[in-house]
Amino acid sequence: MKKPYLVIPTLIEQPTWGGDYILKIKNWQDKPALRDLKIGQSYELYGNSLLTKFITNSSDPVFSSTLTETVTLSSLVEKNPEQILGKKIFKKYGNMPLLIKLNQARGNSFQLHVKPGTQHSRWKPKPESWYFLEDGYISCGIKKGINISTYKQCCVNIEGKMRELSNQVLTGQKDIKSAREEAQKYIKEQNPWQFINLYKTNKYDLIDLSQGGVHHSWEENSDLPLGNIVYEVQVDVMDEFCTIRGFDQGKIKDDGSIREIHVNDYFEFMDTSLEMNNINNLKRTRQGNNLLQTPYYSLDILELENKHSESLTDSFHHIYVQEGRVEIVASEGSIVLTKGHSCFIPYETGTYTITPQEKSTLLKTYISI
Repeated sequence: MKKPYLVIPTLIEQPTWGGDYILKIKNWQDKPALRDLKIGQSYELYGNSLLTKFITNSSDPVFSSTLTETVTLSSLVEKNPEQILGKKIFKKYGNMPLLIKLNQARGNSFQLHVKPGTQHSRWKPKPESWYFLEDGYISCGIKKGINISTYKQCCVNIEGKMRELSNQVLTGQKDIKSAREEAQKYIKEQNPWQFINLYKTNKYDLIDLSQGGVHHSWEENSDLPLGNIVYEVQVDVMDEFCTIRGFDQGKIKDDGSIREIHVNDYFEFMDTSLEMNNINNLKRTRQGNNLLQTPYYSLDILELENKHSESLTDSFHHIYVQEGRVEIVASEGSIVLTKGHSCFIPYETGTYTITPQEKSTLLKTYISI
């Protein structure tokens, strides 16, 4: 297992807010099975990722290569956890703790996650960080000097109205189109955005939300039709146990139902300090090759024109090709990795080399313990 494994990504279709950006960077936009799909997310690594070894000179590392030894990451971890994840990682977490995603998204709910160390019967911390691959538009933190009680009442009012409209659709009293129109009119009047900070983010900005307690969302902006294109690293926790929503942008599902909203918990766990509601304190500045270092994950950027060597110390590595094309060689195998694709390198690999076949930029994720 001292070899790199290609990650076969899990693509998540989102018909209402996805797009074709993710397919295009993987050069999959013309694949018959994927054509016309609106992809909102691509899971580049998680506990049950599908992995494979391949040898190819193709420009497409999935559709045009000979794949062998296809396995799930969970099965590798189950057989050899310390060798796959790293001894310290396995001792601390017991499994793959991370989820790495590509996102094309807009109109996300107002939400937050509890702070690490919080003990609660339902809510679990979910440290996460965003690396923008294109310009974006977000809300982050609450405005200085707002009246929290007034903001909370605004969220309560909207939740009540949304429940009313949902019930009317579910009981046949109102059609879905008119319910959605009424919802948007009411929300515009209530204007929850008056309480939160709105920002345009720049390409390659990195926002670190790993400390928790911070209001955040991905917003819509007519100047940015692609939405928010984000490379996201996070601790892998199911949404129902970590995502506390105060407002869901007035969304009503096609069947008339709405998502669960948690207004009381949203305000209970929000960090209202000035420090945590200033986006400049959440932005991270590149230090050498390091883009981000937290207690939960680290992210490096490698800009390569020549052969480069890497060593694994405490942790597995995950490599994503942001630009270019590289060959990754370890003692028991090699792969060629192209733009938009990822590989997983087990801890026991020890050392490996990366040879760029053209000028290349890679993102390396790992855990420092």
